[in-house]
Amino acid sequence: MESGDLQEYSKPAAPNPFRRDRNGSTSGESIKGKIRRASLSLKGIVRRERRGSEPATDTQLRPSTAHSTWHKLRQAASFRHPRTSYGGHGNLETIYSPLQSDFPSRPVPGNGLEPPIIPWHTGGAAKAAAALQNQSLNYAQHYHELVSLAESQNDRESGIGITFTMSTFEADDAIERSAPIIRRDFIAELPAELSVKILGYLDGVQLSTASKVSKSWNSFIQDQQIWRESFLREKTITYATSHPIQPGTGAGIPPIVPNTDWHMVYKVREELEKRWKVGKDASGVFLNGHQDSVYCQQFDENTLITGSRDRTIRIWDMHTLQCRLIIGPPDVVNDTSILFDQGGHPTHYALFSENQMLSTSVPVTVSFPDFHTASILCLQYDDEILVTGSSDSTCIVYNMRSGYRPIRRLRFHTAAVLDLAFDDKHIVTCSKDTTICIWDRATGNMIKQLHGHTGPVNAVQLRGNTLVSCSGDFTVKLWNIDSGKVIRELAGHTKGLACSQFSEDGRYVASAGSDKIIRIWDANSGECLREIRAHESLVRSLHIDSANGRLVSGSYDTDIKVFDLETGQQQLDFPGWHSSWVLSAKSDYRRIVSTGQDAKILIMDFGATVRNIERLESSRKPKVALDVRRAGFI
Repeated sequence: MESGDLQEYSKPAAPNPFRRDRNGSTSGESIKGKIRRASLSLKGIVRRERRGSEPATDTQLRPSTAHSTWHKLRQAASFRHPRTSYGGHGNLETIYSPLQSDFPSRPVPGNGLEPPIIPWHTGGAAKAAAALQNQSLNYAQHYHELVSLAESQNDRESGIGITFTMSTFEADDAIERSAPIIRRDFIAELPAELSVKILGYLDGVQLSTASKVSKSWNSFIQDQQIWRESFLREKTITYATSHPIQPGTGAGIPPIVPNTDWHMVYKVREELEKRWKVGKDASGVFLNGHQDSVYCQQFDENTLITGSRDRTIRIWDMHTLQCRLIIGPPDVVNDTSILFDQGGHPTHYALFSENQMLSTSVPVTVSFPDFHTASILCLQYDDEILVTGSSDSTCIVYNMRSGYRPIRRLRFHTAAVLDLAFDDKHIVTCSKDTTICIWDRATGNMIKQLHGHTGPVNAVQLRGNTLVSCSGDFTVKLWNIDSGKVIRELAGHTKGLACSQFSEDGRYVASAGSDKIIRIWDANSGECLREIRAHESLVRSLHIDSANGRLVSGSYDTDIKVFDLETGQQQLDFPGWHSSWVLSAKSDYRRIVSTGQDAKILIMDFGATVRNIERLESSRKPKVALDVRRAGFI
C-alpha cells in the first residue's frame, strides 16, 4: 500500500517514548524526531472544532444504549433529529474520522525518516484501505445531497430535482395499500360507452388477447359495437385518398346497418388481405364473348363494362359472371353469331383457368340511333352516366338510369379519342390529334381545347381542377383546367408514353410507356420518387388503387404485376395469363380485372373462396334496371 493512502489514517495513540529500537536499545533519537512523533499522536487525539453553525455531537460520549432497539425506535419516532451543517471538506474529516476503537492496532511512526511500522498480523492495512474507500463513498453521497439541496432552493414550486427516498418498508407498505386499486376491473366499472370506446382502439389481435383476461372481459368484447369501432378505425384508413373510406361505397367497407356481425366482417377482411399478400389463392376466371381485342374496362362490386375493337359495349354481372347486355351498331347486334356459334352454343361463357366451364349466358342486344362506327377505345361510368370514346373521333354519353340510352354525342376531335375522364362538372377527352378537350358535363358544350403536346395524347385523368396527361412526345404534363395552362411538366422518360395515373388525393402521378420503366412522381414538386423496372416490353396500362396503396400494371409482355405504391416493391406477378398484349388492368379491394388483345376478360378474385366474403359488399342489387329490348331497339 502506498504511503499516501495511510497519511490521513496514521493517527495512533501517544507512542511510548521509551520503546526500544530494532537493536534493542532505548531510542536516542533527536529532539526533532520526538516532536514529529508527538504531533502525529496528538493529531488523532485532539478533536477539531466544527466550522459550521452548530457543534458536532461527540459520538464517543453517547451512552451504551445508543445502538439498542429501543433507542432506534425512539429516534425514528422523534421529530428532534439533529441537523448537521457542512462547511467544507475540513468538517467532513472531523465527522467521518474513525474512532480509535475501529483500529485495535495502529501503525507506529518510524524513527527519523524511516517508514511507519505496520502491524500486518492485525489486518491494519486492509482496514485502513477499507476505511478510506468508505470515507470516499460517504463523502460523495453527502456532497451530492448538499448540491441537490442547494439547487432545489432555486425552484421550490416544481418537482424538478426531488429525489424519491422512500424506504423499502415504506414502499412495500404503499404497494400493499394500493393493491385494491391496481386490481380493480376498470372495464367492468366504467360506463359501457367509455369501455366500448377504449376497447375500440384495439385491433383484432389485441381484442382476441384481451378477451382472455377474464370471463367478464370476454363477454364484454363480444359486443358488436366494439368490433365495429375497431374495424372502421383500422380499415377505413387509406394510403392516397383525401379522406377515409366511407361505409357502403363499394370499397370493402359494408354499410352500417342493424344486426351486422362486425366480428365476422373483421375476420373476413383480414383473410382477404392475407390472400393479397400471399397472392396464391386468387381464383382466375376468363369471360368470353367479345370477338376482337378488348381495349377498355371498368368494374365495381356488381357490374363490369367493357369496350372492344368489335365496336360493342358489353355489360357483365360480377356475381354470376354472365353477360347481360350488348350495345352496338345494328349490323353487329342483329347478327346471330354474336350470341351463338355454328353449333348453336352460347358464345358468352365463363371458364376457370383450367378450362372448366362455369356459366353460360345469352345477353340482351340493343342498338340505339347514336352508336360508334369504329373501335371502342376508352370508357368511364358512375351512378348517372356512361361515357365512351372511339376511333371514330367522337364520344357518346349514356344515361345509366334509363337503360343506357344515349343522351348526347361529343364532336370536336379530328382523330381517334384515346382516353377520357370526368367528374361532377367536367368531361375531359384526349386524342390522337395531340389536343385535350374540356366539356361541360351538364350541357355537353366544349369549354376549351388545350394545346401543348406534340404527339398523340394517350391518357388523361382529372383530380379537382388539375389534369394529368401523357403523350407520345415523352412527357407528362399537369394542367390547370380553369386557366388551360401547363403548371408542371414531368420529364424523364426516353420514349413515348402510353399511360398515366393520378392518385385520388392528387399527390402522386404514375407514368409508363415504351421505355418499359414505371415512374412515380411527386405531383407537387415534380420530383421523380422512384423508377420501377419490371416489365420486358411496353407498359400499356397503369392503375393506382389509392385506398389500398397498390399500383397495378399490364404490359405487352403479357404480364400483370402489382406493386406497393409507397415503396415501389413488387408484391405480385401474374405472368402469361393473357396469350397476347395486356391492354387494360385495374383492381379494387377484392379483384384484379384485365383485358387484352386475345379478346378475353380475366378476373382474378382473391375473395372467391373466402367464407362470408359477401359481408364486405355494399349492395348486391344491380345499379341499373335494364329497360331495353332485343336487337333493333330504337
